[in-house]
Amino acid sequence: MNALINAAVLAESDINSVLNNGMSLSEKAALSLKMILIGMGTVFSVLFIIWFFLTIFRLVMDKAKKKKAPAAAAPVPVDSEEKTPDDGALIAAITAAITALREEQGVPSPSSFRVVSFEKRGASRPWKKNR
Repeated sequence: MNALINAAVLAESDINSVLNNGMSLSEKAALSLKMILIGMGTVFSVLFIIWFFLTIFRLVMDKAKKKKAPAAAAPVPVDSEEKTPDDGALIAAITAAITALREEQGVPSPSSFRVVSFEKRGASRPWKKNR
């Protein structure tokens, strides 16, 4: 408890010494402006240093990607035997599955929808559209 009281008295004496030190209002304003500029200059200097290092890091990583890209880009042979499934049959199967699910859940008028087309998305990166 004594430490808390001592800290409060010390803070109060520091404030009083700053406010009642015989400086004029213009001198206090100049000191305040100087402290603001030093503080803002420090903050922006640190932000500039962080920006500089992030830019250098990005350039290094881009060079590393460019060096790896030719070695990793080997052509993949395409099987000519692989056939694409019939879209009409796949749409009919999807429509039948949705109809069966709606009938099972008791949703009225199962013919209120129609599957017109579908699009397969990549499973490895669902946030990126594969077109």
